[in-house]
Amino acid sequence: MEIMDILKLISDNNRMRILNILYKKDKICVCVLEDVLGLNQSNLSRHLNKLKKAGIIIGEKRSQWVDYEISEKFLKENHFVREILETRLTGEVFLEDLENLKCSAC
Repeated sequence: MEIMDILKLISDNNRMRILNILYKKDKICVCVLEDVLGLNQSNLSRHLNKLKKAGIIIGEKRSQWVDYEISEKFLKENHFVREILETRLTGEVFLEDLENLKCSAC
């Protein structure tokens, strides 16, 4: 995947919020993502599918739920994305998502 394609894909605020949570939490259930992000199921699924199709995230089915995580292969091949996730997401919405994550359970 070309750098410009990656940047276009992650430039969406909701997709970056998803990646921020997955980076900090490792595997997480889609139901928790819905709760924390306040997105409806169809909207969240659309974002997750785009990230999954690009190979940025991986989904693992667990009964009726799917657990998602960021692909380590993707992060190894795209160090700049890891740097963004580690150092650049300091905006209020990203911090609120992580705080809400502490209060949410699947």
